[in-house]
Amino acid sequence: MKTNKKQRKNSNGITLIALVITIIVLLILAGVSIAMLTGDNGILTQAQNAKNRTEEAQREEENILTNYEDYINNATLDTAIVGEIVTGGNKQYSKNGKAIIPEGFAIVPGLDDVSQGLVISDVANDTENKGNQFVWVPVENFSEFKRYDFQNNEELSSSYTEESGDGVSTGTEAQDMYKSVNDNKGFYIGRYEAGNDGSNNAISKKGVKVYNVIPWENYYETIGAVEKARNFDTQSGHTNVTSTLVYGVQWDAVMRWLSRGTAEEQGWLTDSAGKGNYSGTLNETTGSDDNYQMKHIYDLAGNVFEWTMEARNNNNRVCRGGDYNSKIYETFCSIRYDDSPAHFDTVLGFRLAMYIK
Repeated sequence: MKTNKKQRKNSNGITLIALVITIIVLLILAGVSIAMLTGDNGILTQAQNAKNRTEEAQREEENILTNYEDYINNATLDTAIVGEIVTGGNKQYSKNGKAIIPEGFAIVPGLDDVSQGLVISDVANDTENKGNQFVWVPVENFSEFKRYDFQNNEELSSSYTEESGDGVSTGTEAQDMYKSVNDNKGFYIGRYEAGNDGSNNAISKKGVKVYNVIPWENYYETIGAVEKARNFDTQSGHTNVTSTLVYGVQWDAVMRWLSRGTAEEQGWLTDSAGKGNYSGTLNETTGSDDNYQMKHIYDLAGNVFEWTMEARNNNNRVCRGGDYNSKIYETFCSIRYDDSPAHFDTVLGFRLAMYIK
């Protein structure tokens, strides 16, 4: 009987040791499993890294496909002939850069260098400035198509907004414009400040009355600059472009384009005193002084402040360029000045812009 009890005690002891060893082994295995799952080389970390690499590869593939699509689309376009009105759809043109020439417009002879400001007109061979004229603004790197504070050389304050805050909300005019600029690598801006054709229609011609004394928005019976700009394409019969008031991001794209030019052009962004009308007297006709142009765009500095689609604090609307009565410290064409959208007087005007459909 004593022998049997001893055997049972030994049997119990062996079972307890085995249990402890089993627990230890399980803990070790658990630790190894956790280490394999987590950490820099863990399964979960590697899985997340693989997911990130896959998503990045997908984005790169989408960008490549988009570039191929753009290439194919542009490759199918005929080449525009200088001086001839484009018919049968938009055409492409290359000279020190590339531009898309919309149907209904022609390249102005002698002003066909993209790097120096290619000019189009809705009148053929328009060397006498009879038609509505626009300058192609190239945007080769779309990541740079953003608003910027050139005066202080820093990112623009968040108090400035455009369209629905970011300018690219789904279904908005701005989204269409952004996509067009991305696809076509540029957009058009009026060569001149908006003019009045005598019937209160906005035009972009030389030697006509400057369209000033106009609010940003429709105010009582006064139609504002936004609507005037948007009406230009239909009233002029142009179907392959959309006309708008200049967006803040477009104005800054012009500034960025100029900042890559000559030392004179670069300095003009911060000191345009000699390149704009700050005389205290309005130049009542558009394009009145050839000294007040850069890359064939007239009066970006001075004469009249130009309304844009940009807002400050979601209330006042932003004007750019300075006016004929500006103070000396305001003489730079990249300036931002905000005013009530209902305000109108002689120092307030606007400029047309167009993007390719």
